[in-house]
Amino acid sequence: MTQYCAGGPQLGGWSTVGSMQVRAVVTSRFRLDGGSMFGVVPRVLWEKKAPPDDRNRIALSVNTLLVRAADKLILIEPGMGSKYDQRQRDIYALEPVDADACLSQAGVAPGQVDIVIPTHLHLDHAGGSTATGAEGEVLECFPNAWYVVQEAEWEAAVDPGPLEKGSYNAADFLPLVDTGRLLLVEGTTEVAPGVRVELTGGHTRGHQVVRLRSEGAEAVYLGDIVPTTAHLKLNWLMAWDLVPQIVYAAKERLLQDAVDRGVTCFFPHDPDMAGCRLARSGRGDFEVIEETIIKPCG
Repeated sequence: MTQYCAGGPQLGGWSTVGSMQVRAVVTSRFRLDGGSMFGVVPRVLWEKKAPPDDRNRIALSVNTLLVRAADKLILIEPGMGSKYDQRQRDIYALEPVDADACLSQAGVAPGQVDIVIPTHLHLDHAGGSTATGAEGEVLECFPNAWYVVQEAEWEAAVDPGPLEKGSYNAADFLPLVDTGRLLLVEGTTEVAPGVRVELTGGHTRGHQVVRLRSEGAEAVYLGDIVPTTAHLKLNWLMAWDLVPQIVYAAKERLLQDAVDRGVTCFFPHDPDMAGCRLARSGRGDFEVIEETIIKPCG
């Protein structure tokens, strides 16, 4: 598998989407139960693509995307963060991956980030927004950034229903209110030139994807609509999906559009690749075009 640069040549570790610079970095490595990641799909099928350990957990990453668009530095998906005790670290097999170090490899300091976009506020996507200080206080990790969240997602996170509450940690997002830099949006919204969020719902009430467009090139960060390339089969859905029918419809629409128009797709949790372009498979689902694979850094 080779490194492919999204839409143009590599620039010192950065790829391009038109005039935008893009870099995928791993900010978390962890494991979750394979059954929860594949729902009703039998283990005998999913284990061929995602081999489980002796506790039935599969390897996952958080592939954070850094985007330089015009004069803005944007971070998509801040990851799990570090606010976990030893018991939680064991449950998730959370590796000591340092987000600061990963960003530093890309030449980025947390204070340089202008906009942070979590696709939703589940702990594995928003946990990296805050950290625990020496006295146990909660600190924001990106002190100068605006945080872009769908209003429906915020409502779900602060008042979750019985099927939702186990996936949210208030310490990940409630401190953002005090910053004055929490931007709640409704539906499709451009947050920087060529960068827009699009509400999908389905996985959570306010799940969003992030689309990048510049000079005729395009990429989309799919969030948990398609968490890994093992989920390119339309009916391979997660047990975590709140409304599976909505996820299925959004997945089919987004992936078919990506094939039709040559859009590069980025996946938040694939442990082996951050992104690629897609083709229709012979079985009517979707498959990776091998020569277009984008490997994450870190």
